[in-house]
Amino acid sequence: MSARIMTRAALVAALALAACSAQQINTGEANANAAVASAQPTIAMACWLAKAADAGFQAYAASGKTDLAVIADEQKAMAGVNALCVAPPANVAQAVTGVLASYKAIVAETPPA
Repeated sequence: MSARIMTRAALVAALALAACSAQQINTGEANANAAVASAQPTIAMACWLAKAADAGFQAYAASGKTDLAVIADEQKAMAGVNALCVAPPANVAQAVTGVLASYKAIVAETPPA
């Protein structure tokens, strides 16, 4: 994106946010936090499923029939899963932090091109 487009997007976002009342913002945040809290069982199940899939993949990879690039990709994915699942989010702030931690973990596992 060009700097001009980014500046315009930031201006539009600021104007949209300015049009919201403090009550609307607080209500939106409370609703988002409630949605994250109610998703806890789903998050826990997703973490369990990802770890179970990893165990199955590790068993298959041990056969020696798996391409090294596929193994590397799976390791990157599991770094992201582990970063998020080590401390599942309880609210929106933690969810955003968790997603960023997952992204950072995947980037750290990715060698430079």
